[in-house]
Amino acid sequence: MIAVNVNAGLANQMFHYAFGRGLMAKGLDVCFDQSNFKPRSQWAFELVRLQDAFPSIDIKVMPEGHFKWVFPSLPRNGLERRFQEFMKKWHNFIGDEVYIDEPMYGYVPDMEKCATRNCIYKGFWQSEKYFRHCEDDIRKQFTFLPFDELKNIEVAAKMSQENSVAIHLRKGDDYMQSELMGKGLCTVDYYMKAIDYMRKHINNPHFYVFTDNPCWVKDNLPEFEYMLVDWNEVSGKRNFRDMQLMSCAKHNIIGNSTYSWWAAWLNANQDKIVVGPKRFFNPINSFFSTCDIMCEDWISL
Repeated sequence: MIAVNVNAGLANQMFHYAFGRGLMAKGLDVCFDQSNFKPRSQWAFELVRLQDAFPSIDIKVMPEGHFKWVFPSLPRNGLERRFQEFMKKWHNFIGDEVYIDEPMYGYVPDMEKCATRNCIYKGFWQSEKYFRHCEDDIRKQFTFLPFDELKNIEVAAKMSQENSVAIHLRKGDDYMQSELMGKGLCTVDYYMKAIDYMRKHINNPHFYVFTDNPCWVKDNLPEFEYMLVDWNEVSGKRNFRDMQLMSCAKHNIIGNSTYSWWAAWLNANQDKIVVGPKRFFNPINSFFSTCDIMCEDWISL
């Protein structure tokens, strides 16, 4: 059995799934582990599964009861953490269930060569390079549940008729309190430079702002003409609607967020301009010192 662990919020799950489809395109028979992840109850957006957003997704689900150490319960102390790591290493040593952890955050080539008969991959896998060779398949897999909300239908149609630019600002508590994701990243200066770049390269742009914290936008961004998209739920079973609507814009300004990354990547406009932050993470540990998340034809500011 070759499995890929799928966990966390929807956008992270999408990277896990795309990584697995990339392995499949290279000849591996892959199933997806959706049973081992124990979501943090305070983040309701982590309760959404891939199938909730993409009902026709072709996912071979791993049977429950395997690889129980891939995502164990959070350790209460250092002793428990060391025990969990020992159990993973012991399984790797005796060879009954091999755990393959992502060795670094940046793209690592030839990960398919690590596969054995009974193994599971666990990591972030946040690089287009893991699945660029099967891009058409990934786009087909990530076909959203059609809009049935009148407001979204109307705005999507409006976006298609103008030089629309979707701007995503991730400023909720989970980011603002995070040393890794929040502090000093995607500042007001970054967003104003990105908006200025779009104005210089696009004729008559129309801006649409998507955020999980409208108050932060109103209090911090200088005034400019935009439509605030604030009617879709941030958490819950349909928290993918903002991602879907952002993907309908002609161009994208993303935050340091896999959520807006996927909105930009799924944007089907052949002439799209995507602007993203040069720094996606605060390198608080060596694992995140290398990053390949920005696509080669995107603009880093």
